[in-house]
Amino acid sequence: MNKKFGISLRETNEVLKDNYGFIWVSSKMGVLRLAEDDYHIYKLPYETADVISVKLAFNKKKSVLFAYTNNGQIFKYNSIYDRFDLLANLSKMMSNQYLSVNNVLVNDNNIIWLGTSAGLYRYADGKLKQVGKYDTNIHGLEWYTRDRLFVAYQGKIMLFNTIDEETEPFYKGISEGIIVSKLFYDKESDRLWVGTLSNGMFYLTTDNKDVSSHKINGLPKQPVLAIETNSDSTILVGIDGQGIWELNKSNDQILNVYKQDADNPTSLNGNGVYDIFCDDSRRVWVCTYSGGLSYFEQATPQVERVEHMINNHNSLVDNDVNSVVEDENRNIWFATNNGISRWDTKNNKWSSYYENEKKQAQVFLSLSEDSQGRIWAGTYSSGIYVLDSRNGRELAHYSKGGKNSKISVNYVFSILNDSQGDIWIGGVQGDLTCYSGKENKVRSYSNFPVDVIKELSPNKILLGCTYGLVMLDKRTGEATRLLDGFLVYDILVRGDVIWLCTSGDGLVWYNIKTHKSGKFTTKTGLPSNFLNSITYANGFLWIGTENGLCRFDPNDNSVLVYPTRVALSHVSFNRDANYQLRDGRLIWGTNRGAVIFNPKSIRRVNPKGKIYFQDLLISGRSIRDIPKFKLKSPLDSLKSISLKYTQNTLALSLVSVGTSVADSKFSWKLEGLDNKWSTPSGNHTLTYANIPSGDYVLKIRMYDGSMSHLIDARAIVLHMIPPFWQLGWFKFLMFLFVMGITIIVFAYYIDRLKKQHSEEKIRFFTNTVHDIRTSLTLIGAPIEELNKESNLSKLGRYYLNLATEQTRRLSSVVTQLMDFEKVDVGKEQLNLTMTDVVKVIQNRIQMFESLAKSKDISLVFDSDQSRYEAALDEVLIEKVLDNLLSNAIKYSHPNSEVHISLECNDSKWSLEVTDHGIGISKKAQRQLFKEFYRAENAINSKIVGSGIGLILTRNYIHMHGGDIFCTSQENTGTTFQVVIPKKKILPDEESLRKDEKSKKIGSPLYLDDGEIEEPPVQAPLTKMRILVVEDNDDLRGFLKNAFGEQFEVHDAGDGDEAWRLIQKSMPDLVVSDIMMPNMNGFELCQKMKLTYETSHIPVILLTSMSAKAQELHGLGLGADDYLTKPFDVSVLIQKIKSIVQNRNAVREKALKLIRSDEQESILTNEMNDKFVKQMLEVVRANISNTEFNKDEFASAMNVSSSLLYKKVKSLTDQSPTDFVKSVRLDHALELLQEGRHTVTEISELCGFSSVGYFSTVFKKHFGKSPTDVL
Repeated sequence: MNKKFGISLRETNEVLKDNYGFIWVSSKMGVLRLAEDDYHIYKLPYETADVISVKLAFNKKKSVLFAYTNNGQIFKYNSIYDRFDLLANLSKMMSNQYLSVNNVLVNDNNIIWLGTSAGLYRYADGKLKQVGKYDTNIHGLEWYTRDRLFVAYQGKIMLFNTIDEETEPFYKGISEGIIVSKLFYDKESDRLWVGTLSNGMFYLTTDNKDVSSHKINGLPKQPVLAIETNSDSTILVGIDGQGIWELNKSNDQILNVYKQDADNPTSLNGNGVYDIFCDDSRRVWVCTYSGGLSYFEQATPQVERVEHMINNHNSLVDNDVNSVVEDENRNIWFATNNGISRWDTKNNKWSSYYENEKKQAQVFLSLSEDSQGRIWAGTYSSGIYVLDSRNGRELAHYSKGGKNSKISVNYVFSILNDSQGDIWIGGVQGDLTCYSGKENKVRSYSNFPVDVIKELSPNKILLGCTYGLVMLDKRTGEATRLLDGFLVYDILVRGDVIWLCTSGDGLVWYNIKTHKSGKFTTKTGLPSNFLNSITYANGFLWIGTENGLCRFDPNDNSVLVYPTRVALSHVSFNRDANYQLRDGRLIWGTNRGAVIFNPKSIRRVNPKGKIYFQDLLISGRSIRDIPKFKLKSPLDSLKSISLKYTQNTLALSLVSVGTSVADSKFSWKLEGLDNKWSTPSGNHTLTYANIPSGDYVLKIRMYDGSMSHLIDARAIVLHMIPPFWQLGWFKFLMFLFVMGITIIVFAYYIDRLKKQHSEEKIRFFTNTVHDIRTSLTLIGAPIEELNKESNLSKLGRYYLNLATEQTRRLSSVVTQLMDFEKVDVGKEQLNLTMTDVVKVIQNRIQMFESLAKSKDISLVFDSDQSRYEAALDEVLIEKVLDNLLSNAIKYSHPNSEVHISLECNDSKWSLEVTDHGIGISKKAQRQLFKEFYRAENAINSKIVGSGIGLILTRNYIHMHGGDIFCTSQENTGTTFQVVIPKKKILPDEESLRKDEKSKKIGSPLYLDDGEIEEPPVQAPLTKMRILVVEDNDDLRGFLKNAFGEQFEVHDAGDGDEAWRLIQKSMPDLVVSDIMMPNMNGFELCQKMKLTYETSHIPVILLTSMSAKAQELHGLGLGADDYLTKPFDVSVLIQKIKSIVQNRNAVREKALKLIRSDEQESILTNEMNDKFVKQMLEVVRANISNTEFNKDEFASAMNVSSSLLYKKVKSLTDQSPTDFVKSVRLDHALELLQEGRHTVTEISELCGFSSVGYFSTVFKKHFGKSPTDVL
């Protein structure tokens, strides 16, 4: 076994076979486990290294294996983790470092019985107990029955009861000085065999409780270490240094002695035999001291082997048998690589010819007997010999080129004696020869490299050549190629079919009549595609291959393969080397002698074995080394396994265990992944990578080497746990997520469409309202102007007032429609501030008192609180109140009362408006808050209404989180109740919202009254240049005419045209519409305020949009004021004048603040603020420079002189020269007040050219002379 597996394991001590079929062998180097084609060495975890020997003990019932050392270390095989674990250290437990353990037995309950140098011990459950009264060295232990042991010590053999732990004597007749070395109980013969160290062996038998001893004579006086029954009739005895002795149990005679023979490589490998074990497959396993483990297979009665025996002349001369023939005297002739052997089967005598003794050995390739009883023997390179079959005498020798040569070839591969008595001789490097003994003629045929010659029929010869099959006509010499492309080694003719053994192409057939052909290969069941010899017997074709013998049935094309171990132990059949003997047996030449069997009696013994799961690697790591798996049973017993999705690569190592499974092949299929079985192969490791999640069944099959027999099949259920993203719950969540995203996207898309639609509606409404309000402005403004005329008639003034009222009403309706659309599309937003609800209601009531009085209606308000702070949008609440109060007054009867009541608490406030009017029907109340709905009685009352006031009111209330309710009775009155929850906002948030509400970036600066001591002197307004920007020609023309009396007016039709005019003429003020083509008013305003040269020009924006957001946007861009169409022209003119006055006030204030650069800017524009500060820095930097003039001033400011003049004039109402002078004078005043300089020094420090000029301008500016200040 060392040679077979390439292992180094010399001193083997014990061998046994477990229940699975593994062979276990112990040595101090470890424990070897063997299978038919696999081995594994287990290292033992020694605690001490002073180990001399290791032996084994096995509990067959529970299949538990133990190993133990001579110094008391006991190990137990852990089948789960495939290792040996230390079970106990007896030397430590007994505190005896000199302890020697001689024998160990294990019962069915895993109780260990130990024969030691200190007596008999029992070990169980981690406890060690001495039993029996044996205080001496126990030499031998052996089971007698399940509960009783043979115990050998001090010349005695006792029986020990393991249940009650009592001892009874068995045999005391062992002579003094004889030491027992081995006990073996043979149940079949009821004999206890006793081996000794120096007195051979004897056995004990019982007869009526009398024990008698029987000595075995003839054995060496050396230690008997192994005893094993080989069969019912023989027993094997292993003797240290003397090999194996085979005894006949019936007569105690020595049958055979097996020892090491240096000249015989198949002999025993070492004479120091320590243990012998015979398994159930007729194998004998032998442990030796020097040669390790060996085994030999006992012959099967079905097959007779003929082999060369070393140093035995009465045997086959050589094991390479190339041809076989039986002569007429039933002597069998063998052509070998070392001459010729003749076997006289009657007398079992062998004769050899041309062997390697006197001259160089001849290699003989072919044999044939002619009709005269002569043996023709073809050689390799020496032609052909003719021998006398009776005595082997050489009769003739023919060779190519020799004297009287009858042949022309020396390499004779085949010889045929045909049905007409002619001898055919074929080979290579020569011609095919036909010798006719009757006519003494020789015929030669060239160009035929022949391997085999067979007769098809009289005068038809078949030639197996290197290129195919040829048929030769004996009479005409005509050759016909029947098949090409095959290397033919043997031919068999059966009827019309020719069967060919080929090299690599399997079994080829050819029908001589139909000329059809085909072949059979390993795919159809042959053990090999390399076939060497073929014959026919008992209705079957018998074929010798490179991989054993097979039987082919030509009727159904089935193949039966005979395992090599059963009959033909690992032999390879040689070419055309078979012969059917006269008694019907078949003889075959092989590379290991000859094989003889009777085709009628040979039986196929199917291999028996199991598939063993050796190891399972998951992602390259053994499952035993992965803690998370925590195997609870051996891997081989695994029925199913669950793996994570990350453990999707596995490799399962397989071992074939059993009889005749060395050439076994495995095939597997992972059901659920593979569509078909893998091709059977000798690969013992199956690997799968990247297995998808799911449930699979891994099925494995083991076949014999010929693929004709299924030996074993196993299956494992494999559950690949999917990742969480493949689980149902996650897929459901993902479905919900995707659906949610889809809904969100869809909703977003719908919302976008709605917004787009809303924007389009708003745009439409905006354009419509713009056009309406522009038209209303053109109607209302002229009417207002006409109304100012004093010479109007009374009727004319009535008509004008009526037109004015209807214009205002139409403007109100337009405003309501716009508000309603903004709420509908969600453009209206709340601007919450903490507001006194009571005060707001009171203010709105006051606004409607005059209207109520005109209809003789009294307004009554009561509240449970005088002040109530809540977060609300004051503007929207005012619109709610306006709608409710307006409706209540409109639909109340004259001389009635409208009652307004307010109730407040910590969570909400409630407002009720009750009138005594026409009321609302029950049916109408259900439709009340629908768009453009008006009750029938309201329509009949002929009171004007749009039908959107209430729904607008409800929307505003809903925006505050409240609700509105209506209770009414026709012709009695109606009550509207508004309930709004009380909200609060943080002080910081309230401050921020108020700031946002009131903040007007770039708005005109309004100074407190205290800040303006005197109104500034105004420049004539007619000097002001006003630019009117309006796309409506009529309105633009009207404004131009209206402004023409007081201002210099220019006009533009859109923002682009206006920007060009502004850059060219620099107007003093711009009045611009917002909604214009090309560049709108917002864009024009922003461009002006961001441009350095135009940032100081005031802008008033005109728009038809009344939204606060629009107003704030315009003011945020820097507009100075904002006016909604339709507007009163007089109001617009007044705003222009107000802006001019405020600008003058700003200039005055700025001049005062310029004296101290620590003051914050109060200018209307950040860019203007920076410009003024820069002017101040430049002047102060040159304050003592008398040469500093306006040109240098403009250069320092990086502007032209003209632009400097416009900017300074616009911001300070001074020329640049006056501005410099005022700064110098202010600085002079500061120096005079300090009193540290004279007037002359101050004049020079402030840049004045002379003291006189300084005094003059100082007095003119401050009303006092410099000396008065000092």
